[in-house]
Amino acid sequence: MVEPSALTNFADVRRRITRQLRHNDACVLELGPDAGSLTVTEDRASVGVVEAGAALPGTPDILLVVGPSEQLAHLAEQLSDESELRRVQLLPLPCPPVLADRALYTALSSAETQARARMADQLLDIGTALNAERDPARVLDLILRHARAITGADAGSIYLLEDNNTLRFRIAHNDSVDAPLKQFTMPVTASSIVGAAVLSKATIRIRDLYDPAGSIAAGRSFSHDRTFDERFKYQTRSMITTPMISPEGKVLAVIQLINAKVGPEPFVGLMAFRERVRPFSAHDERLCDSLASQAAVALESARLFAEIQTLFEGFVRASVHAIEQRDPTTSGHSQRVADLTVSLARAADQTSAGPFAELHFTKDQLTEIEYAGLLHDFGKVGVREEVLVKAKKLYPYQLELVTARFEHLRTSIQLDMMRTQLATLRSGGSDDGSVARAAQARLTELDGMLAVIKAANEPSVLPQSASARLRAVATARYTDAAGKEHALLTGDEVEALLVERGSLTPAERLEIQSHVTHTYNFLVRIPWGHHLQRVPEIAGKHHEYLDGSGYPAAVASSEIPVQARMMTVADIFDALTASDRPYKKAVPVVKALDILTAEVKRGKVDADILALFVATKVWQRGVRT
Repeated sequence: MVEPSALTNFADVRRRITRQLRHNDACVLELGPDAGSLTVTEDRASVGVVEAGAALPGTPDILLVVGPSEQLAHLAEQLSDESELRRVQLLPLPCPPVLADRALYTALSSAETQARARMADQLLDIGTALNAERDPARVLDLILRHARAITGADAGSIYLLEDNNTLRFRIAHNDSVDAPLKQFTMPVTASSIVGAAVLSKATIRIRDLYDPAGSIAAGRSFSHDRTFDERFKYQTRSMITTPMISPEGKVLAVIQLINAKVGPEPFVGLMAFRERVRPFSAHDERLCDSLASQAAVALESARLFAEIQTLFEGFVRASVHAIEQRDPTTSGHSQRVADLTVSLARAADQTSAGPFAELHFTKDQLTEIEYAGLLHDFGKVGVREEVLVKAKKLYPYQLELVTARFEHLRTSIQLDMMRTQLATLRSGGSDDGSVARAAQARLTELDGMLAVIKAANEPSVLPQSASARLRAVATARYTDAAGKEHALLTGDEVEALLVERGSLTPAERLEIQSHVTHTYNFLVRIPWGHHLQRVPEIAGKHHEYLDGSGYPAAVASSEIPVQARMMTVADIFDALTASDRPYKKAVPVVKALDILTAEVKRGKVDADILALFVATKVWQRGVRT
């Protein structure tokens, strides 16, 4: 067919474009919804060629409008927006073929410029998104999704490099096949495409693995295991494999993209692979190299962040272990308080009405609460162990000393009785039993005194009558072998035995309470960072009460953060319901809630938080009956 000297209508222009591009494999032509338009795509750039007045062919980068000069002039007057003026180019008819060629290539060049600018913006956005993500698994997913998006790949996968000689298949996407792929490992060798990319530290771009001539890349021919393709009726044709290399030059992972495709639709049927798979271009390779560089930094950053988190988590857990080694009877308390408090915070976060409707916690804030809960009792490492685990009012060694004094006094009474009886017999008198009866009366009295002491030594509430008897015992004295007189009970022993409730003297109670100060002073020295900066405050105020009667600082209610108020409820509840301890019995959940309700009425505990605690029954995640 002879080319006309001038193109007079859109059909002429379309034929000219088709003829000029028929041998250009980089360009793809697609007819529009009617005969008045077509789209020319080269890499990611697209030009829509449309007859004036016809339907637009999608949203191409550049629109080349073809038509008589009068129509184009009218169209130009309507394009007032600067972005539209840059996007639209005009080809007046009639025109020589060479002018149509120039207009097409100028439009393609402009489209390529716009596509590159768009890709540059997209790469910047991708870099921002990758650097904002801290989860390594999520980073890998983002890398693969973005790599496929910017290259138009139908499928892809990422391999992680382990120990420099092993590749782990970690993640895969495929638009056309829903295949359950499992992780596996493979050695790094030049026999595989992925291994060759690792060893060469360079991108390998393969045109068509189903064509022997198209399987040559990097100076050698690559083969492809078609087991997957045959099983799922897929065809792995074009491929690009790019190593992710850290700034230090270490290969961290490999991105492998499969089947650059024309159009976004999945492949349906084997014919679609032959018709719509295109080779990855040099531009795709540059994009993959650029993305791989960003991805390597993001992956390394995410890994480092995960390692720091793991290290920090290990430190916290080791600290909890250290606490529980000091007092094995409270083992698990720190974890349970952390769990209860976090569950309570989540319940508040999910509330859409009431006092917590506007309260929300981020993931970092929940972690902050968890760490504060785990470490809220860490300061107990600074409390004397004998005070920390004191089960009764007297320490064991004190009770042994008291018992030894009574035994000494018992022996003295018995010796005195025998001396008196012996002296009577030597003087020729007779024993009428009065001496023995008197001695027995004293021994019985002594046993009664010791019974009073042992009863008072229990950490239960001390009755007023027992207190009076104990004070009477405190006046008793004995004489040692040297003839020196002593009290049966020392002042410290009397003070301890007269404690009305529990096992701790006022001084010991203050020492126990000092653990909160120790906790805060310890935690405040740790560089928690911005996201966890309130850990010391939350942990350090879990014993403060709303009425200002708490410790260690007796702060006002306005100074107690809601997280610490939640921990107060969780701490009291667990202390009451935890398994039996030497100094107390566990109480049922109902009784514990009654005690907490009483604390609310006394103005100590937050009523709204307790109401939420009861309503959501967060303790049932670790059920206690």
